Parts: sequence; structure tokens; C-alpha cells
Amino acid sequence: MKKNLSLLATLTLAAAVSPTAFAQQDQTAPPTNQPQTQTAPEPDTSTNSQTQSSFAGTVAKAGKHYVLKTESGTYQLDDQAKAKQFAGKQVTVSGTLDKSSGRIRVSDIQPAS
Repeated sequence: MKKNLSLLATLTLAAAVSPTAFAQQDQTAPPTNQPQTQTAPEPDTSTNSQTQSSFAGTVAKAGKHYVLKTESGTYQLDDQAKAKQFAGKQVTVSGTLDKSSGRIRVSDIQPAS
């Protein structure tokens, strides 16, 4: 009698748990054959990552690119043609600093006064 009761309890428990297990499997999305596409994130134009400023320093060549070396650090310059004109000279660069990449989007370069 105890064996039959144990068997009945086990079957009842299995029957009660089975729908829950199947319900969890049904919640997952079926795989699709369509390629997944990702869109590029919008550029962050908040004041936390970009700031319009003036930077004083020396234009120098680092590898194949011109950079601005200042007292606080070295910054990549996005306008290489303008930067090349001032190679080795003290300048003031006006532009927008992208802090995440360390690149200045140059709006103007003037010789230091």
C-alpha cells in the first residue's frame, strides 16, 4: 500500500510540474532565418561627453597623424589638413572634444599669440 501511495504521489508531482516546464520553454522566441541588423547608436551630444572649447598646445606628428599636445594631455585632431599647416607650432585649437575617444572636432586653428 505504501508503494502504491508513493508511486501515486510521484506521478501527481510529475504531472503538476510538467506544465510549468513546458510553459517556460514556450516563452523563448523561436530562431529566425532572417539576419539580425543593428543600427549604429546615435552620437552622444550631451555635455558629459562633448564640450565646445579652446585648447592651447603644440601640433605634433604622432605616427601618421597630427595631434595636439597640451599640458593636460594629447588629443587627436580630426582635420589633418589644417593641423599639418601648424606642425611643430604653438596654437590655439577651437573645437568640440569627444571625451570618449580623445578626439577634437576642429572648427579652427590659430597660431598662439
